[in-house]
Amino acid sequence: MSSPFPADRPNPPDLVPFREARASVLERLRPLPVREVGLGDALGCVLADDVAAAEDLPPFANSAMDGFAVRAADLAGAGARTPVGLRITGEVFAGTGRLPTVETGGAARIMTGGAVPPGADTVVPVEQATVDGDTVLVGLDPGPRKFVREAGEDVRAGTVVLERGRVLDPAAIGMLASVGRKVVPVHPRLRVTVVSTGDELVDPGEPLGPGQIRDSNSWLLVAQARSAGAEAFRCGRLRDDPVALRRGFALAAAEGDLVLTSGGVSVGDRDFTKQVLAELGDVRSFRVAMQPGMPQAFGLAAGTPLYGLPGNPVSCFVVFELLVRPALRRLAGHADDRLDRPRVVARLGEPVRSPAGKVSFLRVRLDVGDEGLVARLTGNQGSGVLSSCVAADGLAVVPAEHRELPAGSPVQVVLLREDLAWVAG
Repeated sequence: MSSPFPADRPNPPDLVPFREARASVLERLRPLPVREVGLGDALGCVLADDVAAAEDLPPFANSAMDGFAVRAADLAGAGARTPVGLRITGEVFAGTGRLPTVETGGAARIMTGGAVPPGADTVVPVEQATVDGDTVLVGLDPGPRKFVREAGEDVRAGTVVLERGRVLDPAAIGMLASVGRKVVPVHPRLRVTVVSTGDELVDPGEPLGPGQIRDSNSWLLVAQARSAGAEAFRCGRLRDDPVALRRGFALAAAEGDLVLTSGGVSVGDRDFTKQVLAELGDVRSFRVAMQPGMPQAFGLAAGTPLYGLPGNPVSCFVVFELLVRPALRRLAGHADDRLDRPRVVARLGEPVRSPAGKVSFLRVRLDVGDEGLVARLTGNQGSGVLSSCVAADGLAVVPAEHRELPAGSPVQVVLLREDLAWVAG
């Protein structure tokens, strides 16, 4: 995988358009190799091949109710005033191997899921029958095949039940088990390793010293990666030391399918991180025409894709959602139309401003107004104000060609919360 930018522009002074940056990264990523995994590990993975049923589902006709398996002809003309009595000659439970034959004038007790016995062709629910000793009285004419689940009613043998590219949700796992698949070919769940660098960072729970700040970005990135369907791990904080950085990034690359780090890879930074990443691979810094989140980096580190995100927490959050999340999902085998979060159109509830030549992503709340969805800013939109993300339902997109938009203007909104996906239709 080559760098997303020409080698003669290792640190381009010009801004890379947002769409170009996204496309340049995605076109260099391929889904992880297919692996056979057991059903217990397949949830959330992307199916790598069609799955067809090897047998009918259900494999035999069975009862949909607790009741009595009978011959429909025996109940022809039966009614509330003219009940028909049938002799109970056997019982059928779910899993019964040897089935009693229902002769003319006979009936067999049957439980839900029990195979319809020979001779019987319909089921009378227990609520519609009266038992008197070894006789059951039935006061209705049900007709044939009533309350019978036919063989193959759900799926016929040879039918494709799950198509390649399907994300395996609980219903899909149940179907795989129903058609007898113990293992399944998938693009495995991505392993994401998150690296923190900087002597100024302090873990939560530790006292802050002079000039120190909390390491929030690594926890944020792990949570975002897991929310996107990956397995994600913090690799620990690395000191600003070339030996420690080289060892730490090499280990992260060996353990993960994608390495994420934040800060220290911006254009013009003068620390050891860029030096070490250049030694390990072809990671290059660039600036994207977006706000927030302009400084970024991408490339290979020891053979593993690495994405460097900005150090400001809001910038880190936004860049992950808009650029890293699609890259992560591409590696996990998701279809191109499933890489991004859903979008909706809303009207601005207030006027907004945007810098020239950059796509702005504003944190907004969504409300339902008389004319549809209304997007309102969550307050201060500074790149260090993480509370603006906490309060956000989505990211309102202001195109690069607009310096400002008046209240009431339609805008696309990238939905950030799963419980709001319904508004996308």
